Amino acid sequence: MASPATSLVAVCPDPPRTPSLLKAAARLSVNLGLPLLERPWRTGVEMLLVVTPRRLELRVVGGDITIAGGRPVYVDASKLDVTSPAGRRLKQPMAKAVGLKRLKDLETHRPIVIDATTGWGADSFLLASLGCEVLAVERHPVVHALWHDGLLRAISKWPSVYPRLSAVNADARAMFHRMARRNPDRSDAMSAKLGRFLVPDVIYLDPMFPTRKPGRGAEPKPLRVLRRLVGDDPDATGLFRAALQVARRRVIVKRPLRAASLDDMAPTASHKGKSLRYDVYVVK
Repeated sequence: MASPATSLVAVCPDPPRTPSLLKAAARLSVNLGLPLLERPWRTGVEMLLVVTPRRLELRVVGGDITIAGGRPVYVDASKLDVTSPAGRRLKQPMAKAVGLKRLKDLETHRPIVIDATTGWGADSFLLASLGCEVLAVERHPVVHALWHDGLLRAISKWPSVYPRLSAVNADARAMFHRMARRNPDRSDAMSAKLGRFLVPDVIYLDPMFPTRKPGRGAEPKPLRVLRRLVGDDPDATGLFRAALQVARRRVIVKRPLRAASLDDMAPTASHKGKSLRYDVYVVK
């Protein structure tokens, strides 16, 4: 990923004169190192991270005309299907890639998974709902803030998922290098509270997909906004190689169905869906 382009973003409350929202917005601006605007319509920035009574949302108010205006971007994990037979089916490609075979197996061991490129967090939440213990790692502070807000709202609907899902704002590649040396900094994201993730069974990677070619339809707005914030993942290969040094059993890479494999390395296995595939690299 590119370095966080936090200069693109400012924080504000809406409605602007609500004391509780202004206080929350001020705290968020300090935590993220972003400017605070008391009035959302006087900006001079491309995006506004807006604290509302219902949720945290990102509004594109300037800059790239292909993503400006329209509906705000926010994380709503409550819309994910994690309860129907299809949503909990272990024969779906993601579950097969992780190595989930029988619900009975989860009674004795839940796979320890690090999602190293969390983004908007849908895959982290789905993995946790399938029974995995998941650490969701996202290094862009604005993306992490939106994902964490969505997670907290979704937990009220599915509280059973919460104990299996942790989220941190950290650089996964740097974290993997420390873990590979078996000498992690106990003051960083891998604190004692998250010690069970020091030797993960699975590392899951969903690097930014290649930009679509002209004529293939526009990317969904959340993906275009994510690309504007974090860039095109020029260091995805380095992250992949670092993951191979840390995972105990396998590394999974999510790719477009017809895209080349990451780092031109042939996977051990590949589980295909309608438009995506999950390349599995078994660690020897």
